[in-house]
Amino acid sequence: MGVFTSLTAEEIKTHLKGYDLGELDYFEAITEGIENSNYLIATHRHDHQFLSILTLVEGDNAAKVSQVSAVMKHLAHYGLPIPNPRLSQDDQGHPDLQGKPTLLMVKLPGEHLNTVSPEHCRQLGAMLARLHTISTAYPEPIKNAFDSAWMDQALRDVSPHLSETEIALLHTTIDRYQVLESSNLPQGLIHGDLFKDNILFKDNVLVGVLDFFHIGQDLWLMDLAIALNDWCMDQQFQAMPAHATAMLEGYHAQRPLELEEQQALNDLRQIAAARFALTRFGTEAGGQFRKDPYAQLTRLKVLHHAVPMTTDPL
Repeated sequence: MGVFTSLTAEEIKTHLKGYDLGELDYFEAITEGIENSNYLIATHRHDHQFLSILTLVEGDNAAKVSQVSAVMKHLAHYGLPIPNPRLSQDDQGHPDLQGKPTLLMVKLPGEHLNTVSPEHCRQLGAMLARLHTISTAYPEPIKNAFDSAWMDQALRDVSPHLSETEIALLHTTIDRYQVLESSNLPQGLIHGDLFKDNILFKDNVLVGVLDFFHIGQDLWLMDLAIALNDWCMDQQFQAMPAHATAMLEGYHAQRPLELEEQQALNDLRQIAAARFALTRFGTEAGGQFRKDPYAQLTRLKVLHHAVPMTTDPL
């Protein structure tokens, strides 16, 4: 479920008058994602077709849109595969549509992967390390919206959905996060949402990184933990060691992990699973969750009881 605001062809045509993209050919809703409303837009001017992604920024994300756009421009400037925003003719920035700020971006080539190989993971690790390195030049700090204080409050809010054992496990995980937040582990801007549906591959080459609305200051290791959890575990939440090793090697080749980071990685993977369990409990609408929080809770339990992965190859 990814569309909260329905648009008509006439509304889109009116909106596009602010851009030099010609006439509307067609549009379709993009149903992946759970936070903003996204549409694929096809236009033409003379013999040239333009493909764009129109995002209506929903809810609390509306306050972040200028910041997110600025970070994307910064990362794209340094060569990361980030979609470029299309500029309106009067450079309005993020003109409203139905009272919501918008982003109109070039549609990148490529597809989301359902099945991934160790080589895909290696490329993701290398890209992630580059993102962290490049982000150090971004001049403005961005608050982490999902820090340990947020997680603690979120746990109080969703505790009716949980057993006493689950609440205790989440409390323990949050306590570990609070300790690590104040440690000397490297920190900076992270993407914060590197699931498969935010990465594009074409001909087995990583060509796109999408959706920066979870960006914020955090342990760089958090990004790696999120990616390892989604890309390097199977559907039964069992480890895929070759995939994990490849991702770590790809990352380490670009930004060598400190020994303390290697030692903290398993804790961060549990914290990442807990974070997304809590964010997804917050997506309840009409008695249903837009994404299943219990899957992330199961992932947390598996990681909590699993033998810690080794980082010996590093």
